Amino acid sequence: MRTLLTIGLLGAIAMSAFAQEDATVWVASPWQRVLQDTPPVDQPSAKMKAAANEYAPFRLIVHAGSRPLSDVRVVASSLNGPGGAISAFNLTLYRAHYLEVATPSRRMTSPAGMYPDALIPFVDPLTGEELSGATYDAVPFSVEPGLNQEVWCDLFVPPGTRRGKYTGTITVAAGSVELARVPVELNVWPFELPAEISMHSNFGSLGSRVAQGLGMDAASPEFAAVEEQYINALLAHRAVPGSLGDIWPGWTPEGGIVDNGEGARIRDLVEQRHVNALRMSMPYQDDPEKAKAYLRDTAQWLRDLGYLDLAYIYLRDEPNDAEEYEVVRQQGALIHETDPEIARLCTEQTVTSNPEWGNLYGAVDIWCPLWGLWDEPTASERLRLGERLWSYTALCQGPEGTPWWQIDSDPLGYRAPFWTSWTYDIEGFLYWSSVYWTGYEGMEGIWNKPHFREQYWGEGMLLYPGQPAGISGPVTSIRLKLIREALEDYEYMVLASQGEQGGRITTEMGRERMIFVQRPDPRKEVDRLVRNVASSFQDWSRDEQDYERARERLAQMIVGS
Repeated sequence: MRTLLTIGLLGAIAMSAFAQEDATVWVASPWQRVLQDTPPVDQPSAKMKAAANEYAPFRLIVHAGSRPLSDVRVVASSLNGPGGAISAFNLTLYRAHYLEVATPSRRMTSPAGMYPDALIPFVDPLTGEELSGATYDAVPFSVEPGLNQEVWCDLFVPPGTRRGKYTGTITVAAGSVELARVPVELNVWPFELPAEISMHSNFGSLGSRVAQGLGMDAASPEFAAVEEQYINALLAHRAVPGSLGDIWPGWTPEGGIVDNGEGARIRDLVEQRHVNALRMSMPYQDDPEKAKAYLRDTAQWLRDLGYLDLAYIYLRDEPNDAEEYEVVRQQGALIHETDPEIARLCTEQTVTSNPEWGNLYGAVDIWCPLWGLWDEPTASERLRLGERLWSYTALCQGPEGTPWWQIDSDPLGYRAPFWTSWTYDIEGFLYWSSVYWTGYEGMEGIWNKPHFREQYWGEGMLLYPGQPAGISGPVTSIRLKLIREALEDYEYMVLASQGEQGGRITTEMGRERMIFVQRPDPRKEVDRLVRNVASSFQDWSRDEQDYERARERLAQMIVGS
């Protein structure tokens, strides 16, 4: 009996090895479109360049040959280099979840197929423990013949990492058979991205939408802990939520502001977690005097904290007729009369939609037009007058060539808008929701058919509910990762434009010191580099190498070479 068992085991191992003979493991960049049936390419290693305090992601694609793969596992090593080791704990692995885009989003020319989007973590983000037993487990996984399984690899370069080349490996095995050892090479620039976030933003409210989707009481302490995970997930991607939990103090007409710790929370969010935009509410609009009293007291409370300059009020959303234009004018007048330092944001372009409606000049401080409705002459004029510019996207609006944010969009469409933002002096960005889970058939519908209005794949949904993956917080999407990468690009532009920049160099004594080099007109050079890649919201490069070459030049400017 023992002999028969041994022969059976050896036979199973031999069959498993045979099944892996034509399997392939290859590497793709974040900006490549790789569907479940995309043919493999000859790219056996991962090579990245990044600064300290920056992510350097890549996509590991496991492709099954003529036979299925099963019990596939992925293990990352530490990366060793001149500063010692970058621990494997800094390389977060996710299995990409595929959903079927049977009919492409409206106005899309992308193919139908199985697209990766939700990123299922290998370990619990809170505890670091391996996850198992959920509806969607990350590992081990199987791959059907002729298909791909993507593993998103999020390599974080810790603050203070010394410049130079760091190398490691990722091992991919199916059962007892090793499929590949993928070399990983990271070259660290001699500078560090700031912890502060340069691009202001509003990535939609969380609160009641998340609570409703999870079936929780939005006022409960249990939900507050869950909501905090959603807030942290967005902030970790340099994206600021439109709501930040319980941050606004109580107020009564008789007693004014009652701060029960909300000021301390705001201080923590701004000083420690780098929130750079605070959306104020505007209650009591049916009682103007009461509304003004509330706004006056709240603005003074923020002023005393030192954060009124970060606050704004979101006026009537997308005013689209004469009556709504008048509402915006009345809202703007009331706020300005109350306290002219309260900024007023409106999701409208800088040129009036219809001259018969009049205009919104004088009622708006922060203009937030759709990318497809950007009007450069009037936007520039508003800037000259001291007003500010944000931008936003929703659905697939605007002329052909406008970047749109659907699951089946060109990945570079998530990068180009923040390059164009630099070109147009746009300081902020708004996305109407990151958690719009309404209207789907439970968790199964959210995870497998996030088809807003049955026309737009993934619209308004950058985060998935984490329960099907066995976690209490959110599951991030590939699209949110791409947004983070683009926002890191923007930080390069900011640093490079500052003129006197420098980096660490190693002296003959083996010590590091900072050097600073003053470049002539660095802002003009950054402007030229960026404009050559993305000169408008319709004129932007579809070649990722254009962005990479410009980004490398920005890095060279930062270190003064």
